[in-house]
Amino acid sequence: MEMTAKNDQNNIARSLLSYSSLGIEMGLCVVIGLGIGYYLDKYFTTYPYLTFIFMFFGIAAAFRAVYSAYKQLKRDDERDNNQ
Repeated sequence: MEMTAKNDQNNIARSLLSYSSLGIEMGLCVVIGLGIGYYLDKYFTTYPYLTFIFMFFGIAAAFRAVYSAYKQLKRDDERDNNQ
């Protein structure tokens, strides 16, 4: 009985850490996209076109990260319901 409670606490802590890092991951996706676009615009002197294009790539990567986290949450929930 005591081992089950400890496992539950470990699972909760692991999932909280996983989902709390999602915000950082989303922010980094957008910032990295903006940075790449900005420096490519400086190199090719095409400001602001590549900045906007890579910003949208960063936003798409952030949404993909959210979708992956949602799928993982759904899988974990189904696994917990089956046990």
